[in-house]
Amino acid sequence: MAKKLFYYNQNDYSNLSYNKPDGTKATVASGGCGVVSACIAVNTLAQKTVFTVKQMRDLAISSGARGYDGTDETTLLKAICKKNSAFSYKTTNSVDALVKHLKGGGVAICNQGNAYNVFSTSGHFVCAWRMAGSNIEVADPSMYSGKYDKSPRPSRIVKKTSTGCVVTPSIMSKATQDRSPAYFLISYKKPAAKKYFTPNATVKSNCTVYADNKLTAKVGSVTKGEKVCVRFKGKVLAIIQYNITGGYKVGLVKVSNLKML
Repeated sequence: MAKKLFYYNQNDYSNLSYNKPDGTKATVASGGCGVVSACIAVNTLAQKTVFTVKQMRDLAISSGARGYDGTDETTLLKAICKKNSAFSYKTTNSVDALVKHLKGGGVAICNQGNAYNVFSTSGHFVCAWRMAGSNIEVADPSMYSGKYDKSPRPSRIVKKTSTGCVVTPSIMSKATQDRSPAYFLISYKKPAAKKYFTPNATVKSNCTVYADNKLTAKVGSVTKGEKVCVRFKGKVLAIIQYNITGGYKVGLVKVSNLKML
């Protein structure tokens, strides 16, 4: 299944403060390309919203990643990985390593410097989220109408897109030549489904056990105080294993009927 881009534009967050360490007023729109690029990267990797832009902004501030010139992406990524162990990252200055990572399904944050203008006229973080043939597709967190029509950008990109542009690996290398690390290669390992198991639970009151999650097909009953084994517990329903004559039976009950020991 094709990867879906989770795109956010920092220009939509002019009312979300992102003040500098000395308290100088700033917003995500004015200085949050690192925050928004991180949001695009991790959510696109997970294929779901793991962090909102506000949550990522909060994490950048609380972790000390907010600096005077923007975001310390290393500090922010360390905080992301600490908060959610499904994510990991490594850094490189090799565009070949970037391409290999993207081909393997990873996503990267690219660190453009001041020497070669492609994505901005000065330092700027963007998200490389997939390969487009032999080229790199970039999601630009500061995209606006006409951005990639301005000279010299048309001659430095393969094509523009609604969320950024496509560039060759050679151009990407030039854009990041005066930055180290140039690329933050981010990976995501989907967590295994959590298995909930406890042999120590009792039933609060007499209740019916059902075979379906709509609680319509009755398959048995348990009595108040009976000990049961909880095989899975969601917010509303639980699958329990309970005693019957000559063995055990499994079915659904409401979580409110259980007392976890």
